Amino acid sequence: MASSANDLQERLAAARREADSLKEKIRAQREGLADTTLRAVAAEVEPLPRIIMRARRNLRGHLAKIYAMHWATDIRHLVSASQDGKLIVWDAPTSNKVHAIPLRSSWVMTCAYAPSGNLVACGGLDNICSVYNLRNKEGAAGAPKGAKELSAHSGYLSCCRFLSDRQIITSSGDMTCMLWDIDAGVRIQEFSDHTGDVMSISLSPSDPNVFVSGACDATSKLWDIRMGKAVQTFVGHESDINAVS
Repeated sequence: MASSANDLQERLAAARREADSLKEKIRAQREGLADTTLRAVAAEVEPLPRIIMRARRNLRGHLAKIYAMHWATDIRHLVSASQDGKLIVWDAPTSNKVHAIPLRSSWVMTCAYAPSGNLVACGGLDNICSVYNLRNKEGAAGAPKGAKELSAHSGYLSCCRFLSDRQIITSSGDMTCMLWDIDAGVRIQEFSDHTGDVMSISLSPSDPNVFVSGACDATSKLWDIRMGKAVQTFVGHESDINAVS
């Protein structure tokens, strides 16, 4: 009996040593990728002037919490996602609803507007990115018909952003980001280097091959789609990074 207890203690001690060794390897790898810090990069950015903001329009129509919004590139339309189970496309200057799309799941966490203005997408706790074509309508209400469902994540969908009408990038609580072929409905590429839930992604405005992600491992990573890996890791936060832009 005593021998069995001793063996168990030795195995626990070995497991702890192995865990400590793995933590040290992860720390060393992070430091190897971090050739600069967020503070150092931010120091080169000029401070913003004082901005006075006021509400210009109130967009009313959702019946529950609004979890995400995203502007179209025409700076006139935007899409909002709510836990009332609706995705609403708005004409911002007039406050009118252009589309009201019923969702399969009300547990939505993100939405996106394609640069062309033809597509919108959303996702959440259903682990699926649903893409709607605003040009294809059906029914008396003229709601976009049928969603293209992109399913491969094993965790909730935290963010999605269109590269074009044919490609979209998603991030998830499964600690990965994915690049999708929308027409084929298949995953093209997977980006996995975070050690916590990926909460947000943002595309480079000047280079479609580059995007940044923020995660619950307290790091932000710069990814190059052509290389399929993170080319820069920013450390400095002490807790979850919930949004990047």
